[in-house]
Amino acid sequence: MAVRIDCDPLSAGLARKLNAYGRPLLAVLSEKQESYLATQARAELAASLAVVRYVTIDADLAVAEDLRREEETWRGELESVVLAKSRMQ
Repeated sequence: MAVRIDCDPLSAGLARKLNAYGRPLLAVLSEKQESYLATQARAELAASLAVVRYVTIDADLAVAEDLRREEETWRGELESVVLAKSRMQ
């Protein structure tokens, strides 16, 4: 089963979602102009997850689920926490 993800950054929410599939996955990543991490680093993060068997970059594949919108939500939540912490210091 293939899923489209960004892993920028890898969030606990994404890890939980991927683990819920309970079977080996093909992670399809895309090149991003505005990302925290380089594409290779994001690919290595995805590959480090036990549920991910294969990783490909910019493949034009049909995917079972595109998780990038959910990742944007989790990314926004993380950015909010980081900003709030930085204001406290």
